[in-house]
Amino acid sequence: MIRQILIFLFLFISLPSLAEYKGQKKLSKNNSFMNDKGEPYSINKITDKENTLLLIWNHGSYPDHKVDKCKKKPKFGYEWEGAVIPAVLNLHNKKINNLTIKIYRLCSGVRGMSSSDQGKIRKLIKKGQKIDSYSELKQQKRQNIILNKVDEFLNDGFENIVLVGNSAGGWASLNLMSRFPEKFRGVIAINPAFAGPKIEWQKELPEWGFFREQQINIFKQSDSLNAILFAHTNDEFEDPDTLSFFKEFKDLDFINYSELKPTSCDWADVERKMLIDDGHSIPQSSCFANFIKKNKYFIQYLESIF
Repeated sequence: MIRQILIFLFLFISLPSLAEYKGQKKLSKNNSFMNDKGEPYSINKITDKENTLLLIWNHGSYPDHKVDKCKKKPKFGYEWEGAVIPAVLNLHNKKINNLTIKIYRLCSGVRGMSSSDQGKIRKLIKKGQKIDSYSELKQQKRQNIILNKVDEFLNDGFENIVLVGNSAGGWASLNLMSRFPEKFRGVIAINPAFAGPKIEWQKELPEWGFFREQQINIFKQSDSLNAILFAHTNDEFEDPDTLSFFKEFKDLDFINYSELKPTSCDWADVERKMLIDDGHSIPQSSCFANFIKKNKYFIQYLESIF
């Protein structure tokens, strides 16, 4: 009996370390607070944590078997290198009811399920066989990493935390909010997705449709979700229809911003307009930042929860 108790205590105490994955420590050195120009700065410059509104930025993801890029000083708007998008950077040092906004960029540096393991799950699904377990997805690892970092900030005196994410980072933020509403004040989710292009999870790669459905089942264990969610019709990963299940949650503001056409937005790295099907890439652009600022979406949401 005593031995069983000791084993339980060991597992309980060790739970936080479960999120320390291979590759995470190396890339986590690039995690930092970011100013309005996307430049990193030290936490030591934040002297009033109690009156800080902390936005934790969670970027999108590459395929599961690859490590997400996260440069220490990514070029402005280069979301695929871990940069915080301009629309969020614009919030740096803004005041929300006497709280000062600070932005923390969080990278993971982990891989998810290998291609071979994904193939094994695909075969089981095509054979109609039951799937009892599978290796951890990058999305699951990232959620654990975010949760651990949030606990660190809470223990360090930051009391007002909002998760902000694009694509897979937005999906992770929503998932965590649904499971741990006591840790966060809210979520800003932009084009949330994690299972790859729709043509893959809907047809070509059924394992990702399976993983996605399991994630949705986790969401549905709650009936409320304090968040603002942005979705676009011309997004190849998720769109307002595929994300419509989120409309069932109380306290969630669902924004269909399809009025903002990709063809009116420039890429962050070249002076060239996006194509009509590039809806998923719009957030990296200045046109999205201008759209958010004009409609006061971020500011009004934050004012509503603080």
